Amino acid sequence: MFRAKARILCIDDHWNGLIGRKMLLEQSGYEVLEASGGDEGLKLFRSHAVDAVVLDYQMPGMSGDVVAAKMKRINAHVPIMLLSAYGPLPKSKLSSVDKFLSKSQPPKILLSTLQGLLNGDKPFFYRWLDHWKSRNQGVTH
Repeated sequence: MFRAKARILCIDDHWNGLIGRKMLLEQSGYEVLEASGGDEGLKLFRSHAVDAVVLDYQMPGMSGDVVAAKMKRINAHVPIMLLSAYGPLPKSKLSSVDKFLSKSQPPKILLSTLQGLLNGDKPFFYRWLDHWKSRNQGVTH
C-alpha cells in the first residue's frame, strides 16, 4: 500500500521530548509512530514499515546506539538519526547511525537533517561514484 507521507518512528523515554518532536514532525507533514523506550521502538520497527527513525541516545534499559545496531540488523536501509543532550558522543556509539544531532539544535535543523536522510543525501564523492557506477553498468572493456 502506498503512503503519501513519510512515516517516522520517534523513540525517547522523556515524554515531553517525544510529544514535542511528534507534533513538530506531524506539523511538517510526516506520519509519526512513537515509542517510549528501546524495546517498544524495536517492536514498532519490526511491525511497521518506517522511512526513518529519530532516536534518543540516553534511555534506561537500552541506549540508543544499541537500539540502532539492532535496527540496522533488521533493516540496514532505514536511516537513523540519533539525538543526545550529552554530546558529542564517541565514534563507537555512532557506528550504526546515519546522523547525530544535539538536542539543543533548533527544530529547523532537525527537520532539514531528517529531510536529507529521507532524500538519501550522501557526500559528493559517493553521489559521483553512484552516478559513475550506474552509467557504466554492463559496459565491458
